[in-house]
Order: sequence, then structure tokens, then C-alpha cells
Amino acid sequence: METIIKCLNEIVNGQKIGANSVICLYSKTVEQILNILANEGFIRGFFKENIGTYKKFYILLKYVDDQPAIRNVILGSRPGFKSFKKWKDLNKSMNGTGILIMSTNKGIITNEEAFHKKVGGQCLFKIY
Repeated sequence: METIIKCLNEIVNGQKIGANSVICLYSKTVEQILNILANEGFIRGFFKENIGTYKKFYILLKYVDDQPAIRNVILGSRPGFKSFKKWKDLNKSMNGTGILIMSTNKGIITNEEAFHKKVGGQCLFKIY
């Protein structure tokens, strides 16, 4: 969970200063989250690079009309507190403009995918 929080902070802080890309540590969980963010249009893309004995992600940030594509990130779970939702309680985040990233038994997916697959799980964060 801490690697996810650090990566999200890197992305948000990079967009605040107007950077084109940021560097983040590699993990399989972060890779799944970055795939979702790229598919939903919050980042331009990312690629993985081996540096010595460890791997890092280079994340290409996206801007819309000179404004960051990511306006806000709200953590649903953190290391001392975990938040869970049933599939019946899932709804559109922020009037349909944002997404909720969840960790389920089907993998890391968005709230809409979880609703259609009828699975609940741990709420990682909301992004819009």
C-alpha cells in the first residue's frame, strides 16, 4: 500500500510543478494501477526500465488545457485503516467523472468493472 501512496504522490506533485514525467518504483500492483490510469485517460502512458538490479517506472503525465488531468486523489485505504465495499454499494464517483480503484479477488479494477462483475473488495483510492 505504501508503494501505491508514494507513486500517487509522485504523480500529483509532478503535475503541480508542470513536469512531463515522473519516476516511480516498480511493483506489480503499481503496474496494474498505471494500466487503469492510462486506459481511463489520467496519464499519457508509462514504461518500465531496468536500472542496475532494480526496476523503475517512467510515468508520462497528461495535461488538459494546461491543467493537470488528475485534479484530486482521495485515499480510501491506508496502512492502518482498510475500507471495503460490497458490489451493491458501488456507484459513480464524482458524477461520473472520476473512478474508484478497488482490489478484488478478480484483481485491481475500477468500480464500474466491479459492479458489472458483481464483486466487492477493498477501496484503494478515488481519482478524478
